Amino acid sequence: VEYLSRSLRYLQLVPDLAFFYGQALANLGSLFGELEQFSLAREYHEKAIKIYEDLKAQRGMLFSLISLGGLAQITQDYAMGEQYLAKALDIASELGEEDLVARVLLAQAQLYNEMGRHEEALGLLDRAEKLTSTIQNESLELHVWAAMMEAQLALGLLDRAHESAQRIEGLRKKISSGVIDYFFPELQARLAEKLGNYREAYERYKEYTQNRFKVQRAINQNLLSALDRILREDILGAQKEAAADVAVARRIQEVLLHGEPELKAIFPESVYWLQPKGIVSGDFVWVGRGKEGAQILAAVDASGAGVSAAMLSTIAHTLLYEIVTVRGVTDPGRILSQMHKSLLDLLYPTAKSRAPELENMQAEGFQVGVCTVFPSLGEVHYAGAVLPLWVYNPVLGWEQLTADKRFIGQKLETEGNAPRLYTSTIIPVEKQWVLAFLTDGWERQARASDGKRYGRSTLREFLAANPPKNLSEWLETLRHEFERWRGGATLTDDVLLVAVRL
Repeated sequence: VEYLSRSLRYLQLVPDLAFFYGQALANLGSLFGELEQFSLAREYHEKAIKIYEDLKAQRGMLFSLISLGGLAQITQDYAMGEQYLAKALDIASELGEEDLVARVLLAQAQLYNEMGRHEEALGLLDRAEKLTSTIQNESLELHVWAAMMEAQLALGLLDRAHESAQRIEGLRKKISSGVIDYFFPELQARLAEKLGNYREAYERYKEYTQNRFKVQRAINQNLLSALDRILREDILGAQKEAAADVAVARRIQEVLLHGEPELKAIFPESVYWLQPKGIVSGDFVWVGRGKEGAQILAAVDASGAGVSAAMLSTIAHTLLYEIVTVRGVTDPGRILSQMHKSLLDLLYPTAKSRAPELENMQAEGFQVGVCTVFPSLGEVHYAGAVLPLWVYNPVLGWEQLTADKRFIGQKLETEGNAPRLYTSTIIPVEKQWVLAFLTDGWERQARASDGKRYGRSTLREFLAANPPKNLSEWLETLRHEFERWRGGATLTDDVLLVAVRL
């Protein structure tokens, strides 16, 4: 993202390079899609399409339209996805290139599979398969057969699904199948389950789960390696190199970590305020959806500040995605327990020596608060590792729920290999109540005049005197109070506030 953004500044200055400017925009759109920043992904692809339209660059338009169709599928904007892909099919047919037509038919079939229109998907895939076998594009043919197997399983056409699985196996022996290697065990497991071969289904599901965790661990290990390198460069005095890495880290955080857009997508009436001590922050918010309509809100505060805390928070963000979205865990206590175990596995691998800087940095670990809102039940489930949850009842005012006094990722020799358990508390709630997480950067903030810290009791008194009748106005009141106390002093720590009204 950093390199492509930099290239845009130069490409837009040279009219002769307009096509490459459009290509850079499209590549940024694809990257933002991978990072699940879907609104940004759509914006950049649409900008690219405008460039391509002016240049009459139909192939460029085609691939951006296919990407937009995929984004619409992910965000369940199916009508818009159909429009994008219908336009893409018109362009592919006009160009007269069979492989492009097959690609669009595949994209349409995948959209129809997602919509439950499996019979229509099969019709499109039959056409795509004929084209791919004619042009001998085995990689594309492999993806067509995988989508075909998906539709056949949904329709209960088990004999045909079995034949598709055999075709996929044959093609995988000829070519490197990439992403199909990742998903194919799940298709095999579903087929085996429908045929009553439960032992095989178990083994296939196990393989699929291991694939997913392997990818996630690789991402986490790469981030940890980057952190270790940055720390060593900083310690060795390579300030210029470290400064460049910090700039990249800031961009990664802006794109990857959740912020106000993601928060409002799940909690429309909410406010978010992040004030980092340095260029990057160790505090972040994470939101997601779970089973039975669960709405999940988490706030995380990594020990320390700056690059080290920021990179560790990026790892914690990825782990929350894995635990909630991949594993399907919604209970806050279990989320914290699994997050703690996963962090220990990453930060303290038994077979690998550790840098002493990393060991010292992890002496405290993470403060984390997680709450799961069940709107249909009128309940909020909360668990915290040091980070409390503030609950505002319009009748009784603010109440602070106490968290467990054990940090996430903190290694305690007294625990040995025993799992660390965190307590979940169930709170009956009603509409118009407010839930808030506030990291300890505020109460630790020193005043410019005398160095006195704000303190927990002062914060409690200020909140009690300022109820959140209007969240936006309430946030401005809090920010004004923080700046008044600070009086121009340097920030003591990162500050994060997130509040949602039920």
